[in-house]
Amino acid sequence: MTDRRLGPRVLVTGASGLVGHAVVARLLGEGAGVTALGRGPDPASPLRAVDLVRDQWPEGDWDVIVHCAARLPLRFDGAEAEAAAAANRIMDDRAIDAAAATGAYLIFLSTASVYGGTAGEIDDETPPAPVLGYAREKLATEEAIAARGISAGIFRLVAPYGPRQTRNTVLRRFLDLALTGQPLRYFGSGGRTQDFLHVDDVAAAIALTARPRPGGRFPPASREATAMRDLARLVVEVTGSRSSVERAGLPDPEEGRTVTYRIDRLCRELGFRPAISLASGIAAWSAVRRDELERGAAR
Repeated sequence: MTDRRLGPRVLVTGASGLVGHAVVARLLGEGAGVTALGRGPDPASPLRAVDLVRDQWPEGDWDVIVHCAARLPLRFDGAEAEAAAAANRIMDDRAIDAAAATGAYLIFLSTASVYGGTAGEIDDETPPAPVLGYAREKLATEEAIAARGISAGIFRLVAPYGPRQTRNTVLRRFLDLALTGQPLRYFGSGGRTQDFLHVDDVAAAIALTARPRPGGRFPPASREATAMRDLARLVVEVTGSRSSVERAGLPDPEEGRTVTYRIDRLCRELGFRPAISLASGIAAWSAVRRDELERGAAR
């Protein structure tokens, strides 16, 4: 019998992506009935255990819609980024329309890049200042949700990471370099910080938000600001690599920018606590990534 804590009808879009896949696994573990909308190759666990729909938006009445689907541009400026923003606008409008039509609670995955170059402490009350088209589109969707009067929780994702990540993020790049014995190089002084949150912790926060269904915006984060040079050193240490950590000799466009994301509301009202340290998350990912690289080299 389906556990009704999250309602029997939960739709997760972007279910084959990094965050969507983790959300499906989390909701299934909590007894929710899940329909997944995704793309890509044959589904892996946990998608085998759900109703999986490819490309076409499914018909149905939803109690909760977790909208993870998004097109991420290879670059966040220029024509390709604008094309991605236009594609996201279509997907986001479809999710908004579905939530409005069914009365579903909408969980929308936005981005911390809506804060632009804001530095210092950032929380759910920090005003947005988007610079790039991708972030502007995400903020426009947030505003459209509010204008339609839809009950929603909005997650402004910072830097989720995990084994299914395919984008060439700084953490994936450092990991691959360490696993192949190459130097890890950081730009500028390496003092710019980022907050990395394991995708399973992101999924846990989303599941907590879906149960009581509070409105508002949340920047889910680990509360640990990590400098780029320290990240490189940590990856080398965790992987047991002999790689060196070096300055690249090139400036960092965001030199000196340090940001701390406060998650007081998630912790206070919903009991959220990040469970996976950066070191343990890197260790788990490195085991998976090492196998992938070895299989690739053997072909």
